[in-house]
Amino acid sequence: MATIAFCIFNYQGELNSTLKLAKKLSLLGHQILYLGLPDYEEKVCSYGFKFLPILERWFPKGFIQQIELNNSNSNKLQVLINQLKYKKLLNSLINELIKGENREIHTTLKTINPDLLVISTYEELYSTFIGMIAYECQVKSIYFTDMFTSLPFSNELEKEKITNFDNNSIVKLFNLKNKYIYQKLLKATKKIIALLSKTDFSEEDMITKFAINRKIPLDLLDLSQAIPLKLTHLVLCPKELDLPNILREKCYYAEASIDLQREEPSFVWSNLDKNKSLIYCSLGTTVNTFSTLGINRIKQLFQNVIDAVSLKNEYQLVLSISDYISVEDFQYIPENIIVVNKAPQLGLLKKASIAIIAGGINTIKECIFCGVPMIVFPVWADQPDNAERIEYHGLGVVADVNKISTNLIVDLIETIENDLLLKQRLKIWGEKFQDIEKSGRATQFILEMLEQSQYI
Repeated sequence: MATIAFCIFNYQGELNSTLKLAKKLSLLGHQILYLGLPDYEEKVCSYGFKFLPILERWFPKGFIQQIELNNSNSNKLQVLINQLKYKKLLNSLINELIKGENREIHTTLKTINPDLLVISTYEELYSTFIGMIAYECQVKSIYFTDMFTSLPFSNELEKEKITNFDNNSIVKLFNLKNKYIYQKLLKATKKIIALLSKTDFSEEDMITKFAINRKIPLDLLDLSQAIPLKLTHLVLCPKELDLPNILREKCYYAEASIDLQREEPSFVWSNLDKNKSLIYCSLGTTVNTFSTLGINRIKQLFQNVIDAVSLKNEYQLVLSISDYISVEDFQYIPENIIVVNKAPQLGLLKKASIAIIAGGINTIKECIFCGVPMIVFPVWADQPDNAERIEYHGLGVVADVNKISTNLIVDLIETIENDLLLKQRLKIWGEKFQDIEKSGRATQFILEMLEQSQYI
C-alpha cells in the first residue's frame, strides 16, 4: 500500500477538510501522515495520525499561537507591525531556501519518501515552495483546497455557454473579475507599505530565482496565479457551488469532505428549547477575522445578534464567540440565548433554522449539507468570494459587516423567514451535497493519482 502525506500550514479548516479523506484512505490500508508547523502536532495526533513537524527553527512550538494571541489583542496598527515582522522572518527563510542553506523539508521528504504529497493551499507562498521542493525531490504532488481564491483563475468564459447567460449573470461575473483587479491593487499597496518599512521582497522574483537555482522548468510556473506552480488541484467542494462558466485548468472538484464523526466540543443539549427554532451564530476560529474587525467591533456585532434574537421570542440562539472573547463580556444574556466559547457546529447545524456566519468555506459547506439558510457578514480572505457564491445561488442573504445593527439583523432573519423558495432551495442543495458526499470522488481521485507515473 502507498504512503500519502498531507502537508498543512496552521488552520483548523485545513485539518477539517482532510480528516474524512485521510480516514478513508487509512481504512483502505494506506499509510497516512501529516507534515506541518509544530503548533498543529497535538491536534493531528489526537485523530490518530502521525505528524512530522517541519521548519521548527523558524516556527517553534507556540510561535503561531503567540502571534494569534498578540493579534487578537492588538489594534490595527499593531497588527500591521506584527505582519511586517512576520514578513521579515519569511523573507529570511525563503532566502535560505534559495541559497540551499535550509534543506530540512528536502530531508523530511526523502526520509518518508511518500508516494503522494497532498499540499494545502491555505498559505499560497508556503504551498508554492513546498510544491517546488517536492518537484526537486521527485515526489509526486497535488494541491488540495476548498478555497476558490486559491484556484487557478481564467478570464475566459466557456463560449458555448455564454449565450445561456442572462444579464444578471454577466454582471455578477464582471464584478468577480473586477474583484481580482482590486486584489492586485491591494497587493501593490501592501508592497508599497512593506517597501517603506524596509521589508519588501518580490514573491515572484523569489519563486523564479528558486526555480532557476533548482532547475525547475519555468514553463511549470504561471506567476499571474495565486499559486504559480502548476500542480493539479483537488477541490474539496462540489463544482455546483462555484460560479458558472469559469474555466479552471487542472482542477478536480470532489465532495465537500465533511467528517460527520469528528470530535466536537461538549455542549449541554438539554438547554435547547424544542419549542423554539434554533439560530446558530459563529464567526469561526481564525484569529484574522477578529484582528481584521477588532475585538471591540466583534463584541458589538455579537451584542447586535443577541439583541436581535431577544426581540424574536420564537427563536433560540446559540452564539459561539471563540476563545478570543470571554462569555463574561456579555453582561445581560436573555433566557432564549446561549453564549459559549466553542460549540459543536455540526451537531447544532443539524437542528438549526438559520446560521449567522462570516462566510468561511468549511462553515458554508456544512450549512449547505445540513440545508441551513445563511446570513453572511464576510470579513476577510476568501469570505467575500464565498458570500458572492451564496448570493448568486440564492442560498442565503449577504450584508455589509460595517453596517451591522440590531434592526438590520432582525430584517435579515425575517427575510429568510418569509422566503419559502429559499428554504426549499436549501433542502434541494443539501440533498445534492449529501449525494455527492457518498460518491467518494476525492478518494477515487487520490487512488488514480497514485497510479500515475509522472510526479507533476
